[in-house]
Amino acid sequence: MPTHHTMPGQWLKLAAVLLFLCLTGQAHAGKLINAYVDYEDGHYLLNLDMLVEAPMKNVYEVLMDANHLTDISETIKQSRLIKSEGVQQWVYLETEGCIWFFCRLVKQTQLVTEMGGGYIMVVTLPEQSDMEYGKALWKLQTEDDLTRIIYSADFVPGFWVPPLIGPWLMRHRLLEEGKKTINGIETRARQL
Repeated sequence: MPTHHTMPGQWLKLAAVLLFLCLTGQAHAGKLINAYVDYEDGHYLLNLDMLVEAPMKNVYEVLMDANHLTDISETIKQSRLIKSEGVQQWVYLETEGCIWFFCRLVKQTQLVTEMGGGYIMVVTLPEQSDMEYGKALWKLQTEDDLTRIIYSADFVPGFWVPPLIGPWLMRHRLLEEGKKTINGIETRARQL
C-alpha cells in the first residue's frame, strides 16, 4: 500500500501517462503551418497553409467528393453534386455558422474546376447563393509522406452581419473552422 509520500509521485506518473496518450493520439492531427485572415473593403480574405498525414490522391478525392463534404466539417449541413461536365462540377452547399447569438444558414451554388497539377478552383455563383462574391483556390502538393494544402479564399457575404460581430469575430471564427476542417479532411482521407 503506497504511503502518503509516494502518492504525489504516482499522480505525476499517471498525469504523464495521460498527457502522453493525449499527445500521441493527436500526433496525426492536421497541422496548421500558417494562417492569415483579413477584412478589406467588405471582403473576407482567408489563407491557410496546412499539412495532413494522408496521400495527396486521397485528399484530392475528399475535396472533389461533393456528396460527402459534410464528413469534413460539421458546419457543412448539406452538400450535393448538381451536375458534372468534364473537369467542372456544380455543387450545392448549405453551411451553418454561429458567432455568439448570430447564427446563419448560408446556401451556395459553386462551380468547382479541376485545374490540374493539384489545383482546384471554386467560384460561388452569386445569383444562386447567399454570397455576393466568393472565390477559393486549393493547392495540393506531396511533401514526404504528407500532403500540403494551401487554401486561399476571398468572399463577400450577401447578408447582413451585425456590427457587434464585425470583422474581428468573423476572422476568429473562420480560423477556428479552418483548423477543424483540416482535421476533418485528414480523417476522411485516411479512411479511403
